[in-house]
Amino acid sequence: MTRKYSLVTESGPNGLSAYVPELPTILVTGSSAEELLARAAEAIRIYWDVLNAERSPTSEVREIEVELPA
Repeated sequence: MTRKYSLVTESGPNGLSAYVPELPTILVTGSSAEELLARAAEAIRIYWDVLNAERSPTSEVREIEVELPA
C-alpha cells in the first residue's frame, strides 16, 4: 500500500528539520534534502510497523475522507 504524507521542512544553521502534520510524533533532521526525505520515509514506516504490532487483533483500520473549508 502506498500513502502520501505532507512533510513540513525548515532550514537552520545546523541543517534541515521536518515534521509530518498527519503523524505529529514524527520529527526528523538531516544535513541534506535527500537525507531528510529518507529519514522521514523510514520514520513513517516504523510508525506504522509499531502501530500495527500493538493493535488489537479485533481492531480495524479504515480510511475516511473529510472535506475541510479552504
